[in-house]
Amino acid sequence: MCHGKPSSRFPTPNEGAPFEGALHGFSFGQEGSPRLAILPDIYGCNPFYKGLATYFAGQGLHVYLMNPFHALGALPEMTREAAFERRHKLRDRAYVEALEAFLEREEIGGVLGFCLGGLYIFELARRGYSGRMVAFYPFPQGLPNDDPLQVPFEYLDGVSAKHSVLIGNNDPSLGPEVTANLCAVAAKNPAIDLHVFEGSGHGFLADLDSDDAAKRANAEAAFAIAETVLAPEFT
Repeated sequence: MCHGKPSSRFPTPNEGAPFEGALHGFSFGQEGSPRLAILPDIYGCNPFYKGLATYFAGQGLHVYLMNPFHALGALPEMTREAAFERRHKLRDRAYVEALEAFLEREEIGGVLGFCLGGLYIFELARRGYSGRMVAFYPFPQGLPNDDPLQVPFEYLDGVSAKHSVLIGNNDPSLGPEVTANLCAVAAKNPAIDLHVFEGSGHGFLADLDSDDAAKRANAEAAFAIAETVLAPEFT
């Protein structure tokens, strides 16, 4: 599982204001503030992400928590099986095309993506999105889909849009070969600001609440990087 439970590192989440149109989600914070979009993992707009959005709104940003799964309905149960069953119905390429238009129309200056949302960060970088971008535990090897995105490893060596990527070296969703390949690509391309956290796995931002001091330190360091990239005006 990526994220689901709220984190004590963030404020008690509020529900946000629903928005709808070509895309759906929840907005947090004041109009007129710098704008940030958050792309959740396959579990969608749950309390973890609403707490994260509430946090960034409290730091002076207007946050759009995107809901890629709006048309597919809520999860019947909070399980990996149910989440993947719904995820497989989401058409990736069509969604990112709509997302790209949304980011431009709403003048959103930063995007933060997790897991599946991190894969979308890679695609936004390929398309030349000019805002700030951070991807937690994305998939450079791509993900299967009925409307698939290009596999990031096919283009990352030549992408020029800067983006930060944060992964754990023990991420079973990547494995050592994929991790090593991503490190090799990033070493040759300064547009990829890669951070690999020793001893952390997939979904390691949840370790903000860990009793393991080393894992908690990794999560805090990663979150500090994300804040610095996405909102330098308040860090």
